[in-house]
This record gives sequence, C-alpha cells and structure tokens, in this order.
Amino acid sequence: MSNPIISFLSKELLTGENFPKWKSNINIVLTGDNSKFVMTEVCPDIPGDLSSKESREKYERWLAANKKSKAYMLASMSDTLRTKLEDVETAYEIMDQLQEMFRHKSRQARFEATKKYANARMAPGMHVRDHFIKMTNYFQEAELHGATIDEET
Repeated sequence: MSNPIISFLSKELLTGENFPKWKSNINIVLTGDNSKFVMTEVCPDIPGDLSSKESREKYERWLAANKKSKAYMLASMSDTLRTKLEDVETAYEIMDQLQEMFRHKSRQARFEATKKYANARMAPGMHVRDHFIKMTNYFQEAELHGATIDEET
C-alpha cells in the first residue's frame, strides 16, 4: 500500500530551485499530520525515573513527531540533499540548514517575481479577468518567495 503523503511530496522533490514551494508543501503535510510543532518547539528534557506520565508522554510525542517529520522531509529531497542531511538530528535543524543553503536563491527568486508584477502591462485586447489572474499569480509567486505585499507596495 502506498502512503499518499509520500506520494504527494515525491511529486516535486527538493532540488534547490523549488525550495519555497517545497517548504510550503512540507508545512502543509506537517500541519495536517499534527507534527509541525517540532519546527518551533525544542525537544523536551529526557524524563527521569521520577518524571510524571505527562512529561514522558510529551517527550515521546515530540520524538515520534520529529522522526516522522524528518522522514517526510528526507523522502521529498533529491538524493544529494538527502545524503547530506540524513544524519541531522532534528527536523528543525534540517530546515535551518536548507534555509541557509537556499537563502540567496530565494532572494533572487523574490526579486524576479516582484519584477514580473511591477513590469506587467495589460496587452491590447486582453480581457481584464485574464490580466487579473496573471497579476494574482505574480503576487502569489512573490509572496511564496518571501516578499511582503502590502497596500503601499
């Protein structure tokens, strides 16, 4: 039996150029799987023998969610990236390293996407609806790469 989440993630493996889209997909999957908290919460301390049941459960839940998150992330990467990151301990650290690796490319992609909507002109004879859809796509692409689109922009 095939895992639909892995199938979804493997459609667009992370290669570097597609980092913003990949990150968005990972966030969707982790949110749906109730595992996204491992990206923001540090690992709880290892419970001792006298620890409460609640603290042991919290620790075990975090470990399980981290393991699953790492598996999703690694399964959706190119072989080169997977090999480089498979020994990293936490999903948070993997994301941190990826953001560091692809920060420059994301800046360039954000600039290119912003330039597209800033320079877009409605072609003669083009329907307003089609132009609006094109502009909306430009805005979404820029936001996907981290641009902030506000009223002033």
